[in-house]
Amino acid sequence: MSKAPKLHNAMWPGLVGKGTEEGQEPQFSLEHMLDLTAAAEVDGQKFDGIDYFLYLPHTDPEASDDELKKIADLIQSKGFDIGSLVAPIWGNTGGGSAMGNTEEQGKFLDAVKLACRIAKVFNEHGARKYGVIRIDSAEFGVAKFLEDSDHNIKRIAGTFKEAAKIAADHGERLAAEGEVCWAGLHSWKASIFVETWSLIR
Repeated sequence: MSKAPKLHNAMWPGLVGKGTEEGQEPQFSLEHMLDLTAAAEVDGQKFDGIDYFLYLPHTDPEASDDELKKIADLIQSKGFDIGSLVAPIWGNTGGGSAMGNTEEQGKFLDAVKLACRIAKVFNEHGARKYGVIRIDSAEFGVAKFLEDSDHNIKRIAGTFKEAAKIAADHGERLAAEGEVCWAGLHSWKASIFVETWSLIR
């Protein structure tokens, strides 16, 4: 009988869409999210680990190795492995649009480098044994994308290709996530084009 796949809970719902603006829920602390995850159970099935968003207040992307090890210890103390990591590629987390200018592209790639550094610390600490680094186009909405969709989708693919080189150099793999609200990745056909074009470019 084959083993069931590892079941992970995502930490970013505790942060995304929450904050200090009027009408927003407060952000959940990492420990609170871990406690909620540990308490979740359906028909005897519990979570094996977490997928982790590499940004404040859960994690400072510039955290020292020792600080990251303490985070890993906290996560392991709740009985969890760390799996996939979400790179801080969005502009409000220090990154930049994958279809943006050279400066924005550079910030996107720097965010992937940060994620690879953190992954290395977690891997060597023993808290992370599998998983990918998650990215997306880091461009909210499709209006700007549609101004020149042919150019923009190629720009996204080119950024992804450079990001994949960085990940490979660190022994990591990338996974591109798409939603209807993200430029260039708003359909499965567009996502396949980005992947294919980045491979053959």
